[in-house]
Amino acid sequence: MATPLVPAFQIARDACLPAPSTIKVKNLRATIQGPHDAWGRPDRPQPIAISAAVSLDAPFGASSSTDTVAADTVHYGLLSKGILSVLAAAVPGQSLRHLLDTTWVEMTGFDSRGQDVRASAQQAQQAQQRMQPPFLHFAQLRALEISLHLPKATLLGDGVTLTVMGGFEAAAAESGALVKSVMRQSAVSLKIHRLRVPTLIGVNSNERLAKQVVVANVEIDRLEDDLDVYPELEQVVIQVMSNSSYETLEALGTQLTVVLAAHLHRKHTPPRDGAGWDINISLEKPIAVPLADAACVEMSTNTANVPNESTTL
Repeated sequence: MATPLVPAFQIARDACLPAPSTIKVKNLRATIQGPHDAWGRPDRPQPIAISAAVSLDAPFGASSSTDTVAADTVHYGLLSKGILSVLAAAVPGQSLRHLLDTTWVEMTGFDSRGQDVRASAQQAQQAQQRMQPPFLHFAQLRALEISLHLPKATLLGDGVTLTVMGGFEAAAAESGALVKSVMRQSAVSLKIHRLRVPTLIGVNSNERLAKQVVVANVEIDRLEDDLDVYPELEQVVIQVMSNSSYETLEALGTQLTVVLAAHLHRKHTPPRDGAGWDINISLEKPIAVPLADAACVEMSTNTANVPNESTTL
């Protein structure tokens, strides 16, 4: 059975993050063939960067006192090698979500929805043949976050990132001893980074004469699609911004939220708990304030609270 699907901030809150100790690997780089590229083509080689954060429920007591890699920490070198081995064995044609699922299974024994794949007799047999448990198969695990970033998977931006975060708790064996951790909730989000779109925006007279670049970051939380949907989502964002004649970023962001919500309802299966998607948008005008890097507006909305698209056009 899948674990409850919650927003990422709820896992951070429930797991009391930041944890007493965390081990991170940032932007582990490789090349992958499978997920769609910026043009929507599958199976084209492209760069990928993987980041992982392992949060534990106790400080690094033994490791710090003995100055060794003890059982109260995770060897980041082995963690990196484990992730790279998953990428090396990836099956051509896998979507970004399937690749993330495979990585999650190898690390924890659960898929990214929290289903224990060891319940399968065939997989259990394969695991027995490998003669080793999943890499993060221990009771101290409090939370795990794995992000897969494709830096070349957008036409006008800095790529896309798919992130899964899981909250864990210790489970007792029949004898009562704590032997492992089990996944109790999960979160998944897709983020499109820094789309640079020429946009007619602004209240000043000069801003009404020509388009200026607006930088958009769009994140959709609780998006569980197995397919690579980021090329179509990028095109939705670009179209709304390119057609803009709004004066304020607030109005543009609201319209963008409405159109994205309508697109999600038309094209995608709603989250399994029926609570809707969370759409997080930030819009920046880099040249709006001469002495600042940018003026920025951010907004977060659940699609259950978004009016029908036809009422806002």
